[in-house]
Amino acid sequence: MQVESGARIQPQVRRRVSSKWRDRTVPYIFITPFILSFFVFFLFPAVYALVLSFYKYKGYGTASFVGVDNYVSLLTYGTFWLSVKNTLFYLVGHLVPVMVISFLLAVAIHSKLVKWKAVFKPLIFLPQIMASVAAALIWKVIFSTHSGVINNLLGTQYGFLEDPSLMKWSVVVLIIWRAVGWFMVIFLAGLTTVGEEVQEAATIDGANGWQRMVYITVPLMKPIFLFAFLMNTIHSLKIYNEPNLLVGGGLTSVPAVAPIMNILTDNIRSGNFGMASAVGWILFVMIYIVSIIQYKLLGGNKTE
Repeated sequence: MQVESGARIQPQVRRRVSSKWRDRTVPYIFITPFILSFFVFFLFPAVYALVLSFYKYKGYGTASFVGVDNYVSLLTYGTFWLSVKNTLFYLVGHLVPVMVISFLLAVAIHSKLVKWKAVFKPLIFLPQIMASVAAALIWKVIFSTHSGVINNLLGTQYGFLEDPSLMKWSVVVLIIWRAVGWFMVIFLAGLTTVGEEVQEAATIDGANGWQRMVYITVPLMKPIFLFAFLMNTIHSLKIYNEPNLLVGGGLTSVPAVAPIMNILTDNIRSGNFGMASAVGWILFVMIYIVSIIQYKLLGGNKTE
């Protein structure tokens, strides 16, 4: 009897071991495509670009090792620092307006006071899904000096796309117009995490709408704000389409609005792949530093 009972127990043990092994293995099988694509399309190119940044390479032939010469050339290149200044201008110029406008629109649409929400949300989000070329053409018509909408309405001839002091602000307006819809959706999703019972309790205690938003909604949405700021920063420092499509094209106008990505693409076109890789890694370090600063300022390292 004992032998028969032991014989019955062994298959059960094997099935349990097999089940545990399968439960531990199957998740990794499902994420294997992501892991492979991550290594092939991100990690390997990133490491290869880092190594290539220390070489002079035209894309064919033999690569010659030049050490940190590519980085030194960039950091002593006046146009590079002008492009850094332009990129930071776009970041600082639109960051706060986009966050404020997007949040207020999200609060308004989320409230019970606004009707036709199904109409307003797609209309506000429409610029985000619009092609960059189409968006730039629209704002070129608006900002045109002689036949533009703004100048015709005001009876003026401001050179929004010609005056160096106005060109970058025109790009900032285009960026704000395109980004508001995207971040409004993010804030709308965040507002759903704020419980109605908390708002009702604050109302019963005598808090008005402004007080509920400042002391309840905003603190509870702190992780959403952190995410939005970081995503906006990463996208802004990699900006390329908006300034080049709206203002770019002339030899005198491009440097005045050119972002860092222009230095990268120019080196790729001229066959300086080592220099282009160095630009990419400098841009990565900039994004990392700015993101860490924002993370610290917004208290992302604090657990509540």
